[in-house]
Amino acid sequence: MRGHVAVGAGAALALAFLTAGPASAQKPGEFMRPCRRSDLLGVWRVLRFGFATGATVDRAHPDYQPHQRYVFHSNATMAYLASPTPWPIEEERALATTPASVTWALEAGGRLVRQVEGAARVEASECRVVTQAVKDPRGSQPTAQPGDLLLTDQGNDNRPTTRRLLRRLSSAE
Repeated sequence: MRGHVAVGAGAALALAFLTAGPASAQKPGEFMRPCRRSDLLGVWRVLRFGFATGATVDRAHPDYQPHQRYVFHSNATMAYLASPTPWPIEEERALATTPASVTWALEAGGRLVRQVEGAARVEASECRVVTQAVKDPRGSQPTAQPGDLLLTDQGNDNRPTTRRLLRRLSSAE
């Protein structure tokens, strides 16, 4: 299909493709670019997430609930919410006003750093913007669309732990 990047057989989603390595001729740099500050502003929902090969994580941790939202504010604060159940529609609409307890910055090359208020640890993620639709060859719909974000969280050893595919729900405030 023209305008879509097909990922290799066995890759159920863009996350799996990036975790397992490319089975197609296209490299990630050909359909993604590093995030810019303006890319992040707004409310985002996590469409899919997975664990990096060999990563040691506590899968029961609240950060890995099936319903996740990120809210990036223009004042370099953000909120992260996770829930085992979907939010009611009125709460979904109010996410943009969720109190922010995290500060964020974007470093060169698209490295997103976050720090929870009062915590010493700085969390880091590689942040990439999808520039072309990425399609699972087993389906007809794109898995990732232009403008989606791929966040690859890094552990204390700077190795990937989780990958999240985010789609914007609403624009910057």
